[in-house]
Amino acid sequence: MKIVNFGSINIDIFFAVDHIVRPGETISAKSIEKRAGGKGLNQSIALAKNSKEVYHAGNIGSDGEFLAEYLENEGINTEFIRKSEILTGNAIIQVDEGGENSIVLYKGANFDNDKDFVDSVFEHFSENDILVLQNEINMMDYIINKAYEKRLKIVLNPSPITDEIKKFDYDKIDLLLLNEHEAKAISGKEGLYENIEFFKKTYPKLKLVITLGKAGSIYISKDELIRQKAYKVKAIDSTGAGDTFTGFFVANFYAGKDINTCLELATRASALSVTKKGASVSIPELSELDDFGKKLL
Repeated sequence: MKIVNFGSINIDIFFAVDHIVRPGETISAKSIEKRAGGKGLNQSIALAKNSKEVYHAGNIGSDGEFLAEYLENEGINTEFIRKSEILTGNAIIQVDEGGENSIVLYKGANFDNDKDFVDSVFEHFSENDILVLQNEINMMDYIINKAYEKRLKIVLNPSPITDEIKKFDYDKIDLLLLNEHEAKAISGKEGLYENIEFFKKTYPKLKLVITLGKAGSIYISKDELIRQKAYKVKAIDSTGAGDTFTGFFVANFYAGKDINTCLELATRASALSVTKKGASVSIPELSELDDFGKKLL
């Protein structure tokens, strides 16, 4: 089983601030750092902490070659990362003293996908391989349709929310991971259980994980509904926590582990990630989870 993540690759520029800047306000940052990022890149690294055969497909500009090297050093196959004439995607991230963040994205090379490139990537994958997608690249519909034709199992994290997410054919998706806000945006429903009923009735074959913040997370399929509690930790930086959860859950889910184990591992990993600064650099090793889990008991 191969996992291909067709996703974004960004240069993240972090500003440590007392509070998130308000409209019309100018504030001074305590520090600035440049790091590898993008939901796609983050999730590839989280996947690679749990699986040995992870591929990343996407685009970088001439300013982003260090990002491909970074992924390679994390054990990810980068043969499907293409050099674009457009600058690499960028994210300007403010992180306040409580660990909350505010992000401005520049799409850049992440929106340089075309049909020939997509087709060439999927020539190397086949039935029962796994495709992981977020919503930070272009040609999402085409990528989903192509992967479905090839009989890959498609995993979607529909973040960030755009008008496009309502146009996707969720009958072609095997597993959907999203938060309450994203679930409401797709379903048009308000309450959690109204959302659950919408997805179960509208897309009965779809497997679903909804993250609920401090209330934990919930897994829903045609015949199952499984809850996972959240862990209370001191948050330093929440950037990338959702990507950590996604990567750990997906890799273990498709490796055949039971749902309770997948949810618990993903929750523990994301909890540990927020106790560190940064996004991809905060994603823990599997070896770190045991000691951390003992502290949480």
